Amino acid sequence: MLKLCEDIKEIDFLMPDPYAARISALAKTYGFGQSFVLFWTQYVENEPVAAVSRIDGNMSVFCSEKTDFEELSAFIKTVGFSSLACREENMNSLGFEAAKASYIVKYNGAVAPADPCIIWDYDKKAVYELLCDCGFEMGDYGAFVADYCSKLNKGTAKLAAIADSELKACASALFVGEKSVLLGAVATRKSARGKGYASKAVTALANSFSDKSVFLFCRNDDLLDFYKKIGFESDGRWAETVSY
Repeated sequence: MLKLCEDIKEIDFLMPDPYAARISALAKTYGFGQSFVLFWTQYVENEPVAAVSRIDGNMSVFCSEKTDFEELSAFIKTVGFSSLACREENMNSLGFEAAKASYIVKYNGAVAPADPCIIWDYDKKAVYELLCDCGFEMGDYGAFVADYCSKLNKGTAKLAAIADSELKACASALFVGEKSVLLGAVATRKSARGKGYASKAVTALANSFSDKSVFLFCRNDDLLDFYKKIGFESDGRWAETVSY
């Protein structure tokens, strides 16, 4: 049975996982009873076994070993989505074909003091422009800054930047959940590459969440070795598909 959530306690069962981070952070940021963001929990024999969030059509799914994939797949197809994101093995179990996929990495590095060159806040327009320059699909700036600032204000996102007269590199905790964090939006200005700026920003963020499990999605398979060198280890694969 899938039940529309009305209270954050209904997703307390979520275990450390990148998709649990997404769902938990969205719930903490926007709450319940909104038309543009909805949450559901699947129960099997009265035990919560899976969770789904959908914000403006973009769906994230967390699954456990006890998930009823047949029921969940039928529900997702009925509700519909513009994009669907979950672990690759769960995508396969749900019967959808991934449009893109790569590695999930989990931070396993030693906790260390933050590098003094890290700036924990920076001009959001500069961050947006750097991400665009580095090939991220950002969409409209107004939508980006509204969503990002909502999360920053609620403590469900965090920015780490390195700059002098201009922004050199940045990374973000995009979703800060109850038990886990998903990092992303890692970018370095072309003229500043090869100096370790991105590594410093990412590890500073990861170390700032010593009480949570910290995950990151590799944008492509070639980045796996880079993240392993700075304290991450492989933790399966992410997958996304579009429109149903």
